[in-house]
Amino acid sequence: MSDGARPPMSISEQADFIDYLVGRTVTRTGATAAETTMFLSADEVESLNAVASRLRRMAPHEAAIKRVVVGR
Repeated sequence: MSDGARPPMSISEQADFIDYLVGRTVTRTGATAAETTMFLSADEVESLNAVASRLRRMAPHEAAIKRVVVGR
């Protein structure tokens, strides 16, 4: 990471970050754009890599996570 290791984003922060990126892909009317070109900062790319890495580490445990979240 640039400038040393920063603490990992919480799940809520990750969701907010993804919402932020998705918010940049809508048209002026609020409709989802058919295609989007987006410029990302180095920090945003780093955050996307961190989210992807976390999801890959969680993927083998998806069934157990669902049981905890859903309560079954």
